[in-house]
Amino acid sequence: MRVIWTLARKELRLLLRDRLATGLLVGMPLLFILVLGTILGEGFGKKPDDTLRISIVDLDRGVGLNGKPWGHWVYEDLRQTQGIRIERIATLEEAETLIARHRRAAILVLTPEMSEKMSSCSFLDTPGSINPFHREGVYLDRVGAVLLKDDGQKAAAAIIEQVVQVTMLRVILPYMIGQAFLKLKEPAFIDRLGESVRIPLPNDFPTLVQSARKLLVDPRVKAARFLDKELDKTLKVMEDKLNTFEPITQQELVQLAELLHLAAGKDEARALDYRDRVGKGVQSALEKQFAKYNLMGMTWANLTKTVSSSEGAVVTEFVNQEGSGLIRRGSHLYQLLVPAFTVMFSFFLVLSVGWVFVTERRQGTLKRLRSAPVTRGQVLLGKLLPCYLVSLGQGIVLLLAGRVLFGMRWGPEQWSFWMQAGWLLLVIVCTSLAAMGLALLVASLARTEIQVALYGAVPVLVLALIGGCVLPREMMPPETEKLSLFTPHGWALDAYRELLTVASPNLAIVLESCGVLALFGIGFLVLAWGLLRLD
Repeated sequence: MRVIWTLARKELRLLLRDRLATGLLVGMPLLFILVLGTILGEGFGKKPDDTLRISIVDLDRGVGLNGKPWGHWVYEDLRQTQGIRIERIATLEEAETLIARHRRAAILVLTPEMSEKMSSCSFLDTPGSINPFHREGVYLDRVGAVLLKDDGQKAAAAIIEQVVQVTMLRVILPYMIGQAFLKLKEPAFIDRLGESVRIPLPNDFPTLVQSARKLLVDPRVKAARFLDKELDKTLKVMEDKLNTFEPITQQELVQLAELLHLAAGKDEARALDYRDRVGKGVQSALEKQFAKYNLMGMTWANLTKTVSSSEGAVVTEFVNQEGSGLIRRGSHLYQLLVPAFTVMFSFFLVLSVGWVFVTERRQGTLKRLRSAPVTRGQVLLGKLLPCYLVSLGQGIVLLLAGRVLFGMRWGPEQWSFWMQAGWLLLVIVCTSLAAMGLALLVASLARTEIQVALYGAVPVLVLALIGGCVLPREMMPPETEKLSLFTPHGWALDAYRELLTVASPNLAIVLESCGVLALFGIGFLVLAWGLLRLD
């Protein structure tokens, strides 16, 4: 063991003696990550979306239609609209920040007072009623809605505003029509109808009244009334009726209300029943007249008697991708970039290890080791250990930089810091083992610097490209995606992706990937053992 440690310490000094080269081992990957992150932006690794994004903040918690807040119905209408994508934002503060930083062109805010104001919208001229309409659409402020707009993106904001206006019309107009239609059977409307509608009397109605009045003053009728008390009571009722008919007979047109009053007499219950019948009759007539619509539907689908399409808008929750790092460029893409370049540059140590072996061959160091009392296995381990430690350090530093500089997450939020770090360290250990196995394999084959470049740089770049370090595998054709499983890079990225981008990681996938990486490393070392020549 002392021999191995002595050899390792000597190799570690050689590797770290060139401080500039050591700094580049970490600095170059960070530079690549920063440049690509700045150029690609948040869309890195995502498929393009050609739908219009409508961002909405729903703060309405009042009581509206069918016991649900009006904000719910606005959201439902947007959700059933094809060709758009809805983004739900949790707080007003986040919305204002996005507008201030020009991240969104416009955001619809449904205020807590929305249900109260929407329920007051009416066609009727009653106290407290609201007229929400103007020539271009709806006064959003009158119905408790606010559209935050970025003055620097006026064209995009105008398009979003038109979508919002159409939605508000579809939500408000059916409700106002339904409320007005329900008013048709209320006593107040029937009273107005009775006062406004005038009906001509039949031509012989005044003559009939006069004839009845003459009958009451006939001497024979008076005598009969005196003798028959029941007949007297009946004729008194008739006389009262004739007294009410008297003012009517003097009019050419009679109000509907007067006729209803005459029909009901002094019976209030009957009067209410007659007015209710008139209201239902008016409603029934309008329903038959406008049979293509349900005037009491309250919603656009019910009003128009249409069924919404099964394909509606795509709904997503807003996720703050800026992170909390020093460079606030969007932590989401760095969840992909940092592990990709950590894996890619860990295999670039192949060149450093190869050049160390070539230098020692030229200087004759390996020949002297062959004559020393050391085995080939001790030489191999002595060379492997320092390179392996450098590779571990490189991976750890890059992930630390990703957390501090770019604000990337190390795992699910419900995990503790040490649990996140422990699983990531396991992936770094297995990835470095595979990288160092390949490095020693190349070193055992190469005899010159050119051979190191050919055996090392070219395969490393090709493997990185196939494995998904340069181009995300999601953007590759399905056939090419499967090729990544033949590279250690692909398995390492599978483990990192599961830990860094999945809300509830499948640890079985992580362990499987680490196991395959370890097999890659052991396989490379076995080949290096058989091919290494100490000359």
